[in-house]
Amino acid sequence: MIDPRYGMRCGPDACFVSFIVRSDRPLDKGMLASIGRRALVVAVRPESVKDWRYLLQAMAYAYTYKKPARDWRISVLMYLTNSDDIDEALAAASPIGSGEYVVAVYGEPSEVVEEIAELPRGEPFYPEDVYDPWLITRYALKRLS
Repeated sequence: MIDPRYGMRCGPDACFVSFIVRSDRPLDKGMLASIGRRALVVAVRPESVKDWRYLLQAMAYAYTYKKPARDWRISVLMYLTNSDDIDEALAAASPIGSGEYVVAVYGEPSEVVEEIAELPRGEPFYPEDVYDPWLITRYALKRLS
């Protein structure tokens, strides 16, 4: 199901929404730390999202398994970049200091709607490219076993 207000995609138990924010004020650690009290909320560089399904998949694994890092958001960046190193994943995908970034929310439908209400407004962001459904799954299997 797609919610037309947010471009939200929902399954039976979880929803996902992704949008790009363009701001005069660069994203800083304080702003990033203040989001995501209920659902999983991440911010990433737009160029790190080749296809929205990779971002969804990375968030679903981080949300479900709470690994490989202790912080869900860091885990998403690690899955998204297929990196075993936290610093490498942050360097490749973290939008800290940028005025343009993608915000994505994943979780139970009511939690996602609550998070969206508190986030900066942006435009729906669902780029599509060549998609390999096994790319992140292979990485996850390697990390989770």
